[in-house]
Amino acid sequence: MKQFAFILFLGISMYSCKEDIVVDGMKPIYALYDDFSTLKSESALPFGTLGKIVTVGQYIFINELYKGIHVIDNTDPIHPVNKYFWKIAGNREFTILNNVLYADNGKHLLVIDISDYSNIALLDVLKDQYVPDNDSEAYPANYVGLFECYDSTLGILIGWEEGKIINPKCNIN
Repeated sequence: MKQFAFILFLGISMYSCKEDIVVDGMKPIYALYDDFSTLKSESALPFGTLGKIVTVGQYIFINELYKGIHVIDNTDPIHPVNKYFWKIAGNREFTILNNVLYADNGKHLLVIDISDYSNIALLDVLKDQYVPDNDSEAYPANYVGLFECYDSTLGILIGWEEGKIINPKCNIN
């Protein structure tokens, strides 16, 4: 019995002495699902990782995954003009009906007045309409190396930053 207790103690001691691995890598930057302070219309931005496209009248609306929506004036299809960027953290899905934008932020459905494209305004929030998932596509763009995996329970993924990461489980080769 003493021998068993000693072996058990030794095993527990060795397991608890395991050191963490700390390396330089990329870490996700999070925003809270219930923080709508960043929702706004901004000047046009360059395109990045694009998603869904919707057309309404002379305008084309293109989702920038997890960041918001590009607004393009297509009055002259040969020379479309990138006019605005609607910043909506976590956005992947949207539709437009009668000057109202319905867009997700990863968890909630946001109802947004877009009657003035340069000054959008939140009308309502339908909470918990989506179950956030840890998207396998959520990784730092144009990066090779170790990174901290995105965890949707911590909030909306709004970007990446360099930093020390502990026991990284995600890697881009």
